[in-house]
Amino acid sequence: MTAYQNFWNAEIETLLQQLDAPQSLEDNIVDTLNNSRRTGIFPNQIINALRIGLSVKEGNQNMAFVAPMQSGKSGTVYFLCNYVLPAIGLIKEYESILFVTSMRDTDLYEQNCRVLQREYYDCVSRDMKPSVLKVMKMSDFFNHPNPHKVVNEYNVQLIVRDEDQYGSGVESSFELAFFAELRYRMPDIKLLAVSATPYDILDAQFTGATDVDVTVGVRPPEYYGISEMLADDIIEDIPEGFRPLQDQKIKGETLYSIHPKTIEYVNHLNNFENGLGVIRESNTTRAIELRRLLKEHYKNSCTIIVIGSDMACDFGINEGIKEISDLILKRGQRVVLIIVQALTAGKDLGMIKDKVRFGIEPRDKQLANGAQGITGRFCGYHNNRDFKLMASRSLLEHYAQFEQDWEIFADKDWRNDLFNSNVRGLSTHTKFVKLQSEGAFTPIEQIETLTYKELLSETGRECLSFIDDEAYHRLLDYFESTFYNVSTKGTRFKQKGVTVRIASGYNEVSNRVYRNWYCNLDDDFGNIFFKKNPYQYGVLISNYPMDDKRNTLGFTGIKIIQSGKKEWRNKETDVENNSMYGNGE
Repeated sequence: MTAYQNFWNAEIETLLQQLDAPQSLEDNIVDTLNNSRRTGIFPNQIINALRIGLSVKEGNQNMAFVAPMQSGKSGTVYFLCNYVLPAIGLIKEYESILFVTSMRDTDLYEQNCRVLQREYYDCVSRDMKPSVLKVMKMSDFFNHPNPHKVVNEYNVQLIVRDEDQYGSGVESSFELAFFAELRYRMPDIKLLAVSATPYDILDAQFTGATDVDVTVGVRPPEYYGISEMLADDIIEDIPEGFRPLQDQKIKGETLYSIHPKTIEYVNHLNNFENGLGVIRESNTTRAIELRRLLKEHYKNSCTIIVIGSDMACDFGINEGIKEISDLILKRGQRVVLIIVQALTAGKDLGMIKDKVRFGIEPRDKQLANGAQGITGRFCGYHNNRDFKLMASRSLLEHYAQFEQDWEIFADKDWRNDLFNSNVRGLSTHTKFVKLQSEGAFTPIEQIETLTYKELLSETGRECLSFIDDEAYHRLLDYFESTFYNVSTKGTRFKQKGVTVRIASGYNEVSNRVYRNWYCNLDDDFGNIFFKKNPYQYGVLISNYPMDDKRNTLGFTGIKIIQSGKKEWRNKETDVENNSMYGNGE
């Protein structure tokens, strides 16, 4: 078995124990994985579903599921709702889960209906069963005739909000429907926000406006995302002042020409027998002019199509995706797709990903849409490595750092670097500003450092008297190679009042344990552990051996940090959160 197979076997077994799950759930997991090609569910989605299930079981009201783009979030939700939650008694017969699509895209809504509302197979009873998921558009949820009626009609126990970065405004329909309506009448109803870029709800967790339990999605080795594209040097930085279509005014008349880089990229497409190139333009007028010039330049060597919501476009967004799929996969053509306000979060190019030859994504002012756009649509499970991509490298490098360690979005240096790169916000409602705002501050009362050798002594055990023997032995297990040599991000310590950070759970570039190791009594306990919950103790664990190159600290052992009473302080922040999450409840 590979290290990843060993990891997911051990992780699934541990999570089943923590959930106190019945044998039936384990049987269905085995059956599902043995038939992954049919079920479309893979180990990373099983682990994700079990981790979220544990969060629900622990009683968290607001949860966020953060996972890479095109990595299988829908499959995670499907398995969580139909297998995990019913098995552990959190969803009973005739109860349901509402899946609300934040985007207005009809095609995406229908895709979610097909994937999430399909029947599922129970290998124990050997029966097909109806899905407990009900998919609904945000507008329907808000007007049916009221959200409280929807929840009562379907006996909804949990609301899953897809692509959480959309529609998070203070006066958004979801804010009015959920926070102002449902939570007022039904304070116990739970919310799970799902996205690769849920910056609104994460920022609210950081500032203490909303308590959120975050589950990080597993990143399987076969996944190809922005981090891998950067490592393979596939992404070329946008030239200064670049626009796919150049324009200049001469004697009051605007003259257009194709940018040389655009020609270079289309030429790359034409080196292949078939394939797709994607260019984003800012408006329909410019897109149509670019189409005209490309047709003149390339004649019949490739097909040029414009998609968008304007009548002047060749196709609407959904029809255009279907059309290019036929042209490329069934007719073997080369297609240049010019998009206007299209091809963003949720759109899956499917089999076309293997035929992608280039992409040009000029958006560079907002982290969420800059990453979720053309670049994000090229992410997923495919073997295509022979494509060119032009985008903001600085923006994508910052996204890659977030992708590897989601908590970095609260790091002031990371935010300042983005701001200095002319990125003006994380999402539509979380924008960079310079202001003073209230924030939760938890002082540190005491810090104690123990080497691994001291951990094994009686004195070391006395220093850890706040944990029980089972947790103590679990802590010692973290220093074993069988633990630190696999992906351990998301491991739960399971000791009340105690939160931990484990060095092996982070990447080498941005290791949260080593970055926070030299904290002192003036620092904020909540920032070190990114927990606004009232934890009494936090433990930083440097579990790599001294001679391991990953141990950049040069120390093997732990640092015990005891927190004081949380208080409110006026402190500087670089983000203004105008979303519904930023106002508290």
